[in-house]
Amino acid sequence: MQEQTETDQTRLEMARALVAHMEAGENEDADRVIGELAEIKENKLFTEVGRLTRELHEAINGFLLDSRVSEMTQVDIPDAKERLNYVITMTEQSADRTLTAVEQSLPMVDELEKQADALLAEWDKFRSRLLTKDDFRGLSDELAAFLQQTQHHSKRLHENLSTVLMAQDFQDLTGQIIRKVIELVHDVEEKLVQAGQDYRR
Repeated sequence: MQEQTETDQTRLEMARALVAHMEAGENEDADRVIGELAEIKENKLFTEVGRLTRELHEAINGFLLDSRVSEMTQVDIPDAKERLNYVITMTEQSADRTLTAVEQSLPMVDELEKQADALLAEWDKFRSRLLTKDDFRGLSDELAAFLQQTQHHSKRLHENLSTVLMAQDFQDLTGQIIRKVIELVHDVEEKLVQAGQDYRR
């Protein structure tokens, strides 16, 4: 406080000297006083910047040395990264299983659709009494083969749909993991805020 009062007093004296030099037409002396006033201002600025730099440096060092921060960086954050990596792995595996099941199912569905269309055309001929006995025997054989293939494909499609369903089970588990990571991030945020408040005290 006393230092501030002395600085203010010095500036007041210099301002009076500046006015006196200007009234007397002593421009060189007036310029010299202006330069000295600017230098005082610059020195004060540099002093303030230096003080802020020291405080920032001390705050960073205190933050890095805080045991709670050390624990978070060594235990909590790596654990959160492992959990999120696990979620990514499970998501990729689920996507692969789902896509594989769908890719296997589509050709079976296409095949059944084509055969059903062909049989339907033949069935319409039968209902219109346009088939001979031999044609009807051929239609009967095709129907039997179609039913067998439908039974086989139905089992495979059921398996594939079950695979897709089971592949989605991961979502419940990964949702729980993500919620825990969110809680961890919230906890880390609170600890960082608390560490900053503790340091300022």
